[in-house]
Amino acid sequence: MIGCQRDLFNIPDNISYFNCAYLSPQLIESQKALIEGVNLKSVPWEWTSEKFFSQVEEVKVLCANLFGEKPDNYALAPSVSYGMNTAARIIENKLEKGDQILLIDEDFPSNVLTWRRVCKEVGSTILTVKKDEKNNWASAIIDNINPNVKVVSISSCHWANGEYIDLELISKKCKENQCFFIVDATQSLGVNLHLIRKIDPDFLIAAAYKWMLCPYGLAIIYVADKWFNSRPLEETWLARDNAKNFSKLVNYSDIYMPGARKFDMGQTAMPTLLPGSIVALRQIKRWGISNISKTLEAINNKISNELVSLGFNVIPKNRRVSHILGVKIPKGKNKDYVSNLRKENIYISQRGSSLRIAPYLHNNDKDIERLINSLVK
Repeated sequence: MIGCQRDLFNIPDNISYFNCAYLSPQLIESQKALIEGVNLKSVPWEWTSEKFFSQVEEVKVLCANLFGEKPDNYALAPSVSYGMNTAARIIENKLEKGDQILLIDEDFPSNVLTWRRVCKEVGSTILTVKKDEKNNWASAIIDNINPNVKVVSISSCHWANGEYIDLELISKKCKENQCFFIVDATQSLGVNLHLIRKIDPDFLIAAAYKWMLCPYGLAIIYVADKWFNSRPLEETWLARDNAKNFSKLVNYSDIYMPGARKFDMGQTAMPTLLPGSIVALRQIKRWGISNISKTLEAINNKISNELVSLGFNVIPKNRRVSHILGVKIPKGKNKDYVSNLRKENIYISQRGSSLRIAPYLHNNDKDIERLINSLVK
């Protein structure tokens, strides 16, 4: 368990922020690093060619340390949609008319829109899996993986309410059915201990501005070894074997750097993003993902127990992830909880029919008390 870390964030005492699934608060040290990065553009003579690569590689090393596999397996992207389209471009020529792409009901648009475009171009169809409240997502997904399903592209948990999805079970079924497995891990990477080796996806993508505490505008792509020779979404010169020799760039190279580096977006060397991201990932490493998860689970359990005793319907503990608490809006209650809470400087989200409570290590007992008291007014 980790004690309250509020002093590492710039959060006033009168703010109770339970909305990390929307946008995480920024570490004070990350802010300092980002300001230094912005100032670097004012002294371009100090922006050496080495800086185009060193911080990019450090982010990848940290990702490998935190989430598993090798730095070679990671690429940097601006968004999940970029990562999804990178995966789709590689996979779409392996799909045929009549093939199915399995998605889950009410998933985030970045995943859905990519595959809708693929279906229009290759003649495949989308199979949207729904489930009732008695079932779990893994069972519902596995039950729908039939011989026509060639792609399973899902979130690591349901983004709207934090319902748990057993990725290892689904991965096993995908291997048995010989279908491609893509995961949007935005709502759990950095806070749930996902060992990529066990999940064994073809691609795993995550926006880094939520549970990885990074600045807005950075995402990571995990690419399995077997796809290293595939075509990237763009042809960045920074991924070529001669990129570090600026005097020889006119000697155009068709040879990529090893691993997934060919899948990097252009202009990866972003002093306005990477320094703050490195600080954030180092801090997560110091805390330990398991410790973060256990601490947030304790916070959510405390909130959940109080809300259940007051008549609210929450996602049960055995069906939710540790860090997101989905709360069903009580029947007959049409008031705007989110807006009313915001007036009291308490911040949560509503996604669909669920209130989404997503604390982090800055939250304290005062925050919890304020949230519960305001919800039951």
